[in-house]
Amino acid sequence: MWENAAPTPPPQHGSPSSGRRRRVSQSDGDYVIWGQLLLSLAFLALVLLAQMMDLPFLPALRTAFREAMMPEQNTFLSENRELSKFTEQAVQTLANTVQKFMPTQSQTATPETAVRQTHAKAQQVPSGAREESYLPSFAICFPLAGRACTETSGYGWRTDPMGGSGSDFHLGNDLAAEEGTAILAAADGVVRCAGVHSSYGRYVRILHANGDETLYAHMQYLFVHTGQRISAGDCLGTVGDTGNATGPHLHFELLHKGIRYDPSEALQNAA
Repeated sequence: MWENAAPTPPPQHGSPSSGRRRRVSQSDGDYVIWGQLLLSLAFLALVLLAQMMDLPFLPALRTAFREAMMPEQNTFLSENRELSKFTEQAVQTLANTVQKFMPTQSQTATPETAVRQTHAKAQQVPSGAREESYLPSFAICFPLAGRACTETSGYGWRTDPMGGSGSDFHLGNDLAAEEGTAILAAADGVVRCAGVHSSYGRYVRILHANGDETLYAHMQYLFVHTGQRISAGDCLGTVGDTGNATGPHLHFELLHKGIRYDPSEALQNAA
C-alpha cells in the first residue's frame, strides 16, 4: 500500500527528474480543477431539480456529499477539501437565490392581490358590466365644474364602504367634491331618467350617440327632467350625499349599449 512504500529522496536541483515531477504536479492540479467543476455542476443540477420540484431530498444530498469527502479521497481532492467548501457554499447560494427569485404565492401576495385573486376565482363581474375601459367616439366634458374633486373610489372590486363584511363591484368612479358643486352633462343627449333611487339617491341618466350613456348619482338637487334634451356642459344638478353615500360626491358611470365600463380613461381625456 501507499503507507508501506519506501520514501523517495527529494531530487537535486537541476536534475532531469525535477522537471518531470513539476510537470506531473501541474497535470494533477488540472485534474483537480476539472474534477471540482464537473462534480460541482452535477451536484448543483441535483439541487436545482430539488428546488424546482419541491423535493425534500436536499439535506440527504448534502449528507451524501459530506460522506464522499472521506480522508481516502484526498489522493484526488487535496487535503484542504477545497471542492467540499466550494460546493457547500454554492449550494447555499443557489438555495437562497431560488428562494428569492422563485417565491411562493404566500410570500408575494399582498392583501389587495389576495382579495382580487379570491374574487377572480370565486366571483364573477356582475351581469351588465365589464372590467375593461371604454372610450366614446365623441369628446366628453368633465362632469364637475372646475374639476374641483378627488377620486375616492375607482371602478371594480372594493371593500364595502357602507360597513359590510364583504366587498362589492363598484360600477363607476366616485369623485368627492364640496356639496353644491355643479354637475355638468358630459355630452349632448336626452335625459332617460331623472329621479330618486334607493342606492343612487337623486340621479340622472342620459342617452348619448351610438348607444352610449352616462349616469350621475347622489345628487343634492336635480335641475333636469326625463325626456329633456340637453347639451354638453349643461348643469344637471349639484353634488350631494343622497342614497347610499358616506359623504358628498358624484358617482359617475359610463355605459355602452347597456353595459357598464370603467370610465377612468374617459374622465382622464375629458375636456
